[in-house]
Amino acid sequence: MNIKKLSLYLFLINVMTNFFAVAVADEVNEASMFRGSTNTDIFDLENSAEILISDIVEQEKFDRQEEVVVENQVIEYSTSTFEFNFLEPMTIESANMLPQGTVKTGLGATIFRPNSQGNGLGLEVYNASVQYGIAENLQFNLDLSFLDDIDNVTNPNADIKFGVFSLAPSLKYRFIDEPSYNIAIVSSLEWIKVKSQNNTTENTLAGTVQIPMTYNLTDNSQWHLAAGFTVFPDTVNDDDFYGTFFNIGTGFNLKIGEKFGLLADVNYPIEVSGGNSVSNTEKIKENLVWNAGFSYLHSPNVSLDMYVTNRLGNTPATKLLTFPSDGDSVGVGANLKYTLGSNNNYRSSFSERFLPSMNDREKQLVFDGILLSSPNTLRKEMFLFDGAIGSGGNIQIGYGLSDNAQIELTAQQLADNNQPIGNSMKLGAATKFNFLNQAIGDPFSLAIRGAFQDASNSDDDGIGLFLAETIFSYSANDAITFMFNPKAGFFGDETLIGTGLGVNLQLSPGLQLIGEVTPMVSNDPIVWAAGARYLFPKSNFGLGVYGTNAAGKGNIGSLIHQSDDDVSVGFNLTWLLGGGRSY
Repeated sequence: MNIKKLSLYLFLINVMTNFFAVAVADEVNEASMFRGSTNTDIFDLENSAEILISDIVEQEKFDRQEEVVVENQVIEYSTSTFEFNFLEPMTIESANMLPQGTVKTGLGATIFRPNSQGNGLGLEVYNASVQYGIAENLQFNLDLSFLDDIDNVTNPNADIKFGVFSLAPSLKYRFIDEPSYNIAIVSSLEWIKVKSQNNTTENTLAGTVQIPMTYNLTDNSQWHLAAGFTVFPDTVNDDDFYGTFFNIGTGFNLKIGEKFGLLADVNYPIEVSGGNSVSNTEKIKENLVWNAGFSYLHSPNVSLDMYVTNRLGNTPATKLLTFPSDGDSVGVGANLKYTLGSNNNYRSSFSERFLPSMNDREKQLVFDGILLSSPNTLRKEMFLFDGAIGSGGNIQIGYGLSDNAQIELTAQQLADNNQPIGNSMKLGAATKFNFLNQAIGDPFSLAIRGAFQDASNSDDDGIGLFLAETIFSYSANDAITFMFNPKAGFFGDETLIGTGLGVNLQLSPGLQLIGEVTPMVSNDPIVWAAGARYLFPKSNFGLGVYGTNAAGKGNIGSLIHQSDDDVSVGFNLTWLLGGGRSY
């Protein structure tokens, strides 16, 4: 397996398993308190929970608390960091700090297509990060970036290879903290692995020191200014490298309402002995780095950035570099961010309607079908496992970030097919956001899901792909649920579009019959699946059997027909555990 991918997937698994590991509650001061008195007799506990707020006492900027009455119990929860500010510039540093004891993680990818000849989607740069508030004015960050495809990046007409893997610990210290502005210093030391011409690889170090200032224009807008210097080697693998340069940058972000925000920032290098850009002729030069996008706060602790940019990475040093060549390539990216405080006692969603504990039928429907996805998401802190073997192999591990947001790690081996997608194991990650939930009174359930997958061996058939889905379901009663799942898969020059239709019928408690068919809008062969599944109610453990002509269960395999009209029989194992808190 490619060492860069192995490092990323191990890193992601470590992030997920450490979501529970923040044990510094005693160090966090309690902040402003909202105290309310309520009469629980007025509550319709099946459909709603009300929050009555009075006697506001503001003590500190972060970690205020509210009291909520749910099922005759008073529950206190904290206001998340994102509810104060979920916007951060991407090509420059800011002086914003995480509250003490708070953790923030990020996971994303940027895809570049112009002036490149990468396989799959194009040229993918994958990013991940973990940030931790050590003290009021001190923060630790760990960032990871790597350019996945290395072939012909700088010059499509030459045999030039360029790939970068960067792991960067950094510290941020705020030394001026005023009501209207903050000033900090950020320093990083980065391990960089560079692959270049003739597959030559060299490990080296780089570092940067940045001094950002953040000015609060209004309660909903900030202006950022940053300056610093960055040191890379002058040569790597006997080729010119970025060397040393100063930089100055500025940015602006604007919060629109409770859940949306806009951001834009630029950075420009000032040459000392190098620059921040590689030209078509392999020369090092200076180019403007820029980023523009919007952010969406889906849950109090989950946000999504969507952006366009020409920056190379997201570590403190690589975010100052342009993507080869000449900084002309424009990438489109997404970054999922998740935060938890010292006690992780944030609201599970913005909804004021009470979400009751999952019943047995809802537990059945939180699992995906055979070809079709489920619009239901795991409750906060729940885990899901779904493994299948038959038409290829499939593993899905899901985690409930909140009551309506879920992250997944996936692995998929496709059966033989006629698509130019390769036979390597496809590893990836997915995110699902739920917007409507029939369990709390909506007319139907609705979610969107996005997934990246890439081959485990990029030197063999490194085909990257992206899958986008809109997922609907309607439960006519406790026994029958109808599914509608339009989805599109993208890899190389191929686009597969299908409109999945399905039904899930509960014959008896725990026993389901599943039938699904996906007519293809993209003039590809229809795929179908049928099977049975049993979920043991007390253990939340399930077994299933199915037959299908698709090349895989879920993800991109659900849109691809097996070669020679083959039909496979498969078996799957499901397990739901943990979490389930619904307030």
